[in-house]
Amino acid sequence: MIRPQTGPDSLRSSNFAILLILGALGVATACALLAPLGWPFELFSHFRAQYAATSLLVALLLVWRERRALAAVAVFLALWHSVPGVQRALAGPAAASCDGPAISAATVNLQFTNHDPQRFLDWVGEHPVDLLILQEVTEDWAAALERLDAYPYRQLLTREDAYGIGVLSRLPLEEVSPVDLAGDGLPSLDGVLSLPGQELRFLALHTRWPILPRLARSRDVVLGRTADRVRGSALPAIVLGDLNLTPDAPAFDRLLDESGLRDVMDGRRWRPTWLAGFWPLALRIDHILVSPGLCVEHAEVGPSIGSDHRPVLARLRVRLPASAAFPVATATERR
Repeated sequence: MIRPQTGPDSLRSSNFAILLILGALGVATACALLAPLGWPFELFSHFRAQYAATSLLVALLLVWRERRALAAVAVFLALWHSVPGVQRALAGPAAASCDGPAISAATVNLQFTNHDPQRFLDWVGEHPVDLLILQEVTEDWAAALERLDAYPYRQLLTREDAYGIGVLSRLPLEEVSPVDLAGDGLPSLDGVLSLPGQELRFLALHTRWPILPRLARSRDVVLGRTADRVRGSALPAIVLGDLNLTPDAPAFDRLLDESGLRDVMDGRRWRPTWLAGFWPLALRIDHILVSPGLCVEHAEVGPSIGSDHRPVLARLRVRLPASAAFPVATATERR
């Protein structure tokens, strides 16, 4: 093997840098293992894809430096961090026979500091959905959304910070209620959508960014109360929004376990929705989750629309009971 000609000082420096990175990966892994204890350890659980890729790179460098024992440690870290993502990618769709009405849905964080709505409006025009959930809706965004004539049913709760929220629908909205799930002044939406012969419950969320303990607690309260509402609903349910939570966090598993929801992206490759163009921080924190009464026919992460988030889309179908009838849905007034 031909090696670059380097002096002893340069060689020691590069070896030290590689070992320093390996040590940092070991610390991050230990913190990720402690994620069930909550903040701040949970913060380390979100970046397992990055840990896996970095560990693999470090392993290759250590092999090159003929430090095979340490290379084996790096390979072990890479494999351990890869397991959850591989399991999700290989997961098959939940077995269900859904012959009821179909619905398409999307969740999009518009980014309240994004003052160029045209890319989003063009994307919606090319990818129309029945139910569109929006986060970070400001007054300027509300004015831009008036151009979307295909969505006659809507409710927007605008704010000039990052927590405005709204719903636009091509189907009648039987009811939409603003709810403050954490009791901290941030709105979510709890509503019922009218499909032919079937009603569908939806919850639109934008939880706190859990960078501080109190913000993490607020987010977890929202998730817990969302699980309660879904579990207590007689209707099929869909939860959409920016949850500020990745599938690798214990709180995500807890939400699924307590609610019975499942992730529409199961069985698909890892695709980040936040900072997707900046790999070191790219995360999948925007989600569509569905109850067992819904089948997932298709799901994807959309392209950049000018926001720091990317859309998540899903095409779903309702599983009807054998005795289901098909009454005519009653339209509601524009909200």
